[in-house]
Amino acid sequence: MICHSISHCSELTLQLLIYGFSSGAVLALNAIGVTVVYSLVRILNLAQGDVFALTSVLITTLIGAIGVQPNGGIATFGILGLILIVAGVASALLMVLIERAAFQPFRGRSQLAPLMATLGISFILYQVALIWRTTLPSWIPQDHRSVPGLPEVPVDRIPAFLPNVDLMQWLGLPIDVTLQASDLLVLLLAVGAAIGVQVFLQRSLLGKSIRACAQNPLLAQLCGINLNQTIRWTFAFGGLLAALAAFVFALYYERPVGFHGAESGLLAFAAAILGGIGNPIGALGSGLLIGVFEAISDYFLSTQWTPVLLQLVLIAVLLFRPTGITAEAHLSDFAPTGRDAATTPELHSHSRLNRYLLQGFVLLALLFPAIDALLHWHREILNLEVGIYLLLALGLNLLLGLAGLLDLGYLVSFGIGAYLTAKLLPLSIDFLLILGLSIGFAALFGILKGKLVQRLQNDYLAVITLTLGLLGSQLLVSWDWTGGTGGIAALPPPQILSHPLSGAIAKYYLVLLLVLSLILISQRLIRSRIGRAWLASSEDETAAVSCGIDVPGYQLLAFTLSSGVAGLAGSLYAGSFAYVAPNIVSFQILAMVLAMVILGGAGNIVGAILGTLLITGYDKLFIPWLGSVLAPLQPHHWHFGSAPDVRGLSYFTFGLAIYLTILLRARQRSSV
Repeated sequence: MICHSISHCSELTLQLLIYGFSSGAVLALNAIGVTVVYSLVRILNLAQGDVFALTSVLITTLIGAIGVQPNGGIATFGILGLILIVAGVASALLMVLIERAAFQPFRGRSQLAPLMATLGISFILYQVALIWRTTLPSWIPQDHRSVPGLPEVPVDRIPAFLPNVDLMQWLGLPIDVTLQASDLLVLLLAVGAAIGVQVFLQRSLLGKSIRACAQNPLLAQLCGINLNQTIRWTFAFGGLLAALAAFVFALYYERPVGFHGAESGLLAFAAAILGGIGNPIGALGSGLLIGVFEAISDYFLSTQWTPVLLQLVLIAVLLFRPTGITAEAHLSDFAPTGRDAATTPELHSHSRLNRYLLQGFVLLALLFPAIDALLHWHREILNLEVGIYLLLALGLNLLLGLAGLLDLGYLVSFGIGAYLTAKLLPLSIDFLLILGLSIGFAALFGILKGKLVQRLQNDYLAVITLTLGLLGSQLLVSWDWTGGTGGIAALPPPQILSHPLSGAIAKYYLVLLLVLSLILISQRLIRSRIGRAWLASSEDETAAVSCGIDVPGYQLLAFTLSSGVAGLAGSLYAGSFAYVAPNIVSFQILAMVLAMVILGGAGNIVGAILGTLLITGYDKLFIPWLGSVLAPLQPHHWHFGSAPDVRGLSYFTFGLAIYLTILLRARQRSSV
């Protein structure tokens, strides 16, 4: 939009600044807590965004249950103060529990394990939000209003407690700009919180301990500081700050936070990074800056594209200024590290047993359609799903298990293959050519990821790949070419040499052929120079470089091959099920694939196969059976999330699977 005059441009600019500062102030409050915790542990807590969101739900639930009204005078302020105290205690306790469960067991032994453990805990907390929604008075089980791929979380509104006064009109200023008293109040609270935390870190005993442990943990312990206790108190302090941010959010927007999950805290993490780790004033400034950026994007572009631009900003910050604008770079924070205990492979253990298991799997897979028809199981669709999951697990196994690189944007390549196939199938192009194109374009995206993340390690690598995954998901929803949230349906059957693959059996054997080929290729890669280079670079990158190994080149190759396999799986998915939608790249599916790889042992081909069979069997067979058994015993109107049976606990089960698998694997490797 074009300004009509200089005065109009000035008023528009001022209005956008007001909107940006008010929304950015809420973000800054959350970012202050993130920067304090991260400055000490230097590992991203992917569950911190869920703590912030759930605390806002607790606040709005208590306000609704008590029936607090804005016109209650002093009593209203007293009750709101008590609610803030309760929320602060609950949030602090939850953060301490997360520290005890996801950080303390791996301290000094693994950096990747806490990141993945908090990912699992994030799924569990997401499930809590889904169940919480069903306990609220506004929940109507028969009136299901969920958007596909977007489960229902608590969004009940509360009364307006902040003053609704236009200060510009109240002051009699002759400008066409709105400045609510609530906007100014939120901004002042954010500024006060940033200054207060800065003073706390500089003057208090705990603050000095936090700064000392953040700068040099070993020296701090030699000086008598209890590192574990300091970390625990820091998490509690971060929980208090999250509760304050949630309280302000709930009162300002008159509703709880509606965005849950591991990705919900990434924007606050971006503000913390941009402002400089451990710098509350910097987090405030960067939060306000991001808020202004959002306001400008929403006004001049579209609200659906604002998340895409913000994710691009986060990627740019992580790549070009990972220590923030105001902080000096400390290369030790981003130096290469050795193989993480959570993903150490056992390539040669029980080799004879693995060989027998693999032979048994191949024989069973070849005969399974006949067994299925003989026993009338009618599992053709499940067979195809298992085959596609096997491809995904084997592809991620190359990257995570052999090269030791965690890619949380892995499913974007799966989406590229699926959507490209969905666009090419109606053109009657041979399916083998479509498969090749899908592999090629997905591999190109893998090259892009590999080039972007070559400078980063550990949790920064995970965050940037997660952001790339969210960016890809948002593009699938926002881009008209992909069909938006509805996806693309009614695809024609694929054709190979003019012969249509319309039957489930033919598609199954095509998928099985590609799975067996990938197993063979993976075995050859493990024994080849490439496999040895991957293992050496992941074990000790410095030693690998000194031996003449081109570590960046081999890591780039791992990203390329892994993404190409995911693109192949996506193409087969579209050709098999004649339908694609944005939910195929959802975080839940990524959690399943991640659990498959780690459960069987990263780097272990047979383990990846067994993990896939266990996870898919649990999800597709055991859970429906358990639901049918428990249905007669289930209390009336008792929901597990938005689903009326135990299938609604999927986020909990896969989150728990990731956490327990990481815990067991890391402990097993550390004891060796």
